[in-house]
Amino acid sequence: MLEEGRVIAWIGPLRGFQMKYEVAVIWEWQNPKAVPLVHVLDPPIEPRPGTDFIDLPHLNYDHQTPEDSALCLFDPDAREWDSTMLIADRIVPWASEWLHFYEIWHLDGVWRGSNAPGPISVGEILRQRQEVPDGTRA
Repeated sequence: MLEEGRVIAWIGPLRGFQMKYEVAVIWEWQNPKAVPLVHVLDPPIEPRPGTDFIDLPHLNYDHQTPEDSALCLFDPDAREWDSTMLIADRIVPWASEWLHFYEIWHLDGVWRGSNAPGPISVGEILRQRQEVPDGTRA
């Protein structure tokens, strides 16, 4: 639950590769463990035809309302973000870059952005869990 007065929010336009998006950046700045979250408001992000939201790369996936999932912009374990950094210098450019790669991914299904270690989507994680050591499905 977000407490009033403890959240910084910005809503504004960002450009991907070809399209303009309205995004919201939300940060619980007084919570030392919180990181800024970026949500795409308009046009909403969507899975590729024949896939689902769990297949969208690099999302902080919201299981209850997948369309409200935040963008996964950095690897928190690599300490790529900390509260001394400016959102305008880090988070906003990373979000624009994410949108760029998202548009290209929609064309051919290949995520060309850098990846944190491990699977790039929740769908990939679930598929890996279904595999058994000999490569067949459970």
